Amino acid sequence: MKISVITISYNSAKTIARTIESVISQNYSDLEYIIIDGGSTDGTLDIIKKYGSRITHIVSEPDSGISDAFNKGLKLASGEVTGILNSDDWYEPETLKIVVSKLADPTADFMVGALRYWDEKGNNFIVYPDKNYQKRISYKMPHLNHPTVFFKTEVYRSVGLFNPKYHYAMDYDFFLRVFLAGKRVFFVDSVLANMSFSGASDKHAIRAYLESFNIATNKFLAGIYFIYSASKYYLRQLLILFKLDHFLLSIRRSKYKN
Repeated sequence: MKISVITISYNSAKTIARTIESVISQNYSDLEYIIIDGGSTDGTLDIIKKYGSRITHIVSEPDSGISDAFNKGLKLASGEVTGILNSDDWYEPETLKIVVSKLADPTADFMVGALRYWDEKGNNFIVYPDKNYQKRISYKMPHLNHPTVFFKTEVYRSVGLFNPKYHYAMDYDFFLRVFLAGKRVFFVDSVLANMSFSGASDKHAIRAYLESFNIATNKFLAGIYFIYSASKYYLRQLLILFKLDHFLLSIRRSKYKN
């Protein structure tokens, strides 16, 4: 089974090597690796080129956002299964072997695994996939951890690519379309990927919440969830302002306690 992995990057010189090495060290022969760079100016492209013999396609040019970069990679992908790994994330050593063993099942259209978050001090916590995501996806993006998601490529042909009008909630829009199309998921509790976690909140969080509200089909619950999410965002900002942001990791570790 041929697997296509897509990495998008922009000025990722500090992290891109770890991402690339986690892909090419998978010891899986039928791998197509595609890197879409947004025209980096910090040496990212020089690092990528050092691994050029192990990368199938390298594209470096300006794009109109994350969705556009994802779509460029998907249009190049020729594997039966496709995964997307951003340039500050990295796979576990056996990730692709697990993917192949699970998606060999003809009844599964995609799979989702667990994601481990790390902070700069080496602290970490694991977020497991939301196996009851159907109950929540009409009003919010459930925990379907994108770096751990692998789709049979046919799914993209069936439901379409990422919508370029969304700059922050494109995942939610795509997963909602996948759900509405009746695509079948296989969950695994294994950690498939890792993501760096920072105590600083995403400066675009409110815009992401607004996009999610616009995408949601259940506007009543989506409105309530928007108010809840915005309130949490401003609470996080207060913690950061008063230099109490170390509590953020404790809160998250408690929330996602194994």
